[in-house]
Amino acid sequence: MRSVVFDGQPFEVYVRDIPKAKVVRRTDAVVQVTSAAICGSDLHNYHGVFGSDQVPYSIGHEAMGIVKEVGADVASVKIGDRVIIPDFPDDVGLDLEPTINPAIALYGEGHQFGDLGGCQVYSIDSVEDRLELAASIGAIPINFTKGEPSAQILARESGGVQRTVDCVGEECVNENLKPDQSFVTTQAIKCTSVGGGLAVIGVHFAQQSSQGVQRGSTISPSTTFPMTLFWEKNMTIRGGAVDSKLYVEPLLELVKSGRAKPGFVFSSIIDIEEAPKAYQRFSDHLETKVMIRFS
Repeated sequence: MRSVVFDGQPFEVYVRDIPKAKVVRRTDAVVQVTSAAICGSDLHNYHGVFGSDQVPYSIGHEAMGIVKEVGADVASVKIGDRVIIPDFPDDVGLDLEPTINPAIALYGEGHQFGDLGGCQVYSIDSVEDRLELAASIGAIPINFTKGEPSAQILARESGGVQRTVDCVGEECVNENLKPDQSFVTTQAIKCTSVGGGLAVIGVHFAQQSSQGVQRGSTISPSTTFPMTLFWEKNMTIRGGAVDSKLYVEPLLELVKSGRAKPGFVFSSIIDIEEAPKAYQRFSDHLETKVMIRFS
C-alpha cells in the first residue's frame, strides 16, 4: 500500500509502497483509510525538529476509514464500521467542562470552529488567507505583524479575554516573523483576564538532533515565561496533547446538525501521490488545510 514517508531530510517527504497492515495482537484493528489530512503538527516532523530518530517512517495521524479486520479481543468496533482514527491511548481521559461562552483568543488557529456558538473569538495569525477564513465565520482577525497582538485585543477587551489557546507550539514566530518560542505564551498571558486560563495544545517537545530530527537543536527545551504577570492574574495553565476521542461524539453531532461546517478550511483535496508537493505548499502557507482522499 502507498504511504507518505519521511526519511529524516528536513523539508522532504516521499510516497512509497509499504507492507499492508495486519492484525498482530488480539487488541488490534486494521482500518482501510478513505481520507486523511495534513496536520499542522506534521510540519514539525517535516521541518526536522520533532519525530522519531528511527527513519524512515510513515508520517501523518489524521485519518478516517472503514474497519477491515479486528483482533479476537476487540469489542468496541466491528468489521464495516466507519471510524475516526485517534492518536492517543484509551487510558487517557479528561472531564469535559460545562458549556461556557467566553471571549477567547486563539493564536494560530480559530478558523476551524465553524459556528462559533456565541463565543467572541479572536484569531491571531500573520497569513491573510487564514485570517479571512476566520472573519468569514464571525471571528475577529488579528494580524500580529501589525502591532503587538495582546495590545490589539486589549484595545477591544479592556479586561482581557477569559481563555487563550496556543495552537502554534515550538516553531512560533514574533511580530517580525523571527523564531521566538516565548512569543505566543507571553502574548497570551498579557491579554488573558484575571482568573482566566491558557491552554497550550501546540507541540512543545524539544529533542536532541538525530538522523530523524536533524534540526532538533534549533528548539530549546526552555523558554522565558512572564511568571509575575501570570501569578498576579491568578491564572491557570494546562498543556499537552488533546485526547480527541473525548470530543468526537459532540463534534460529530454539531456537524450532522449542520451547525458546524468545518469543511470550508480545506483549500485542496489531493491524491496521495501529490502529498510531497502539498506538504511543501502547506509549509509555505499556500494551503490552509489539505485533504488526501483515497479511492
